[in-house]
Amino acid sequence: MILRNKSFRILSMAAAMAMLAACGGQESSGSVPSEPLLGDLGGDYSTDFVNAEGDTVGTVAIVDGPNGALFKVDLEGLSKGWHGIHLHQVGDCSDGADGFKASGSHINPDGNEHGLLNANGYERADMPNIYAGNDGRATASFFNSYVRVTPGEEAAAVVGAGAILMDADGFAMVVHESPDDHMTQPIGGAGARVACAAFSR
Repeated sequence: MILRNKSFRILSMAAAMAMLAACGGQESSGSVPSEPLLGDLGGDYSTDFVNAEGDTVGTVAIVDGPNGALFKVDLEGLSKGWHGIHLHQVGDCSDGADGFKASGSHINPDGNEHGLLNANGYERADMPNIYAGNDGRATASFFNSYVRVTPGEEAAAVVGAGAILMDADGFAMVVHESPDDHMTQPIGGAGARVACAAFSR
């Protein structure tokens, strides 16, 4: 199955936030607000991001909808700029020192090539880049209409059984050190895995 860009309904706040920051011309104070910028990040599923040292650096929450899943991300400790972010096959972030390899490869039941800008289709794991400001803080909200979290016949009918995220070994969301160019194989040149959020049953 090839997922075409024109039918992939992703809503991202990351680009809009970056544009607003650029237009405002204001430097970040460097302080991190005590409350998440996206409110309580409430969702059907939530877990923490950890860095390579095992420290908690943020949160991701997922709202499972009838036609896909809404992801809400809030994390800190990143270098300033854009960062690739993808869904991985295994809910295991225990090996940060080894680059979070335990989280496995991208979720890609269709066997597609990588990249939202790839004319040959793209993986269900592919997400828009997120942007970290001067203080290393990144917040974003985006919708992926080609995955669901909760198993069940209804969900499988919408996205296909292979795109149900919460299987026996869970899944993970992984943040990379560099931006994803959405074209280069296999991960868009996004570089090392710097943060990981594991979901499991």
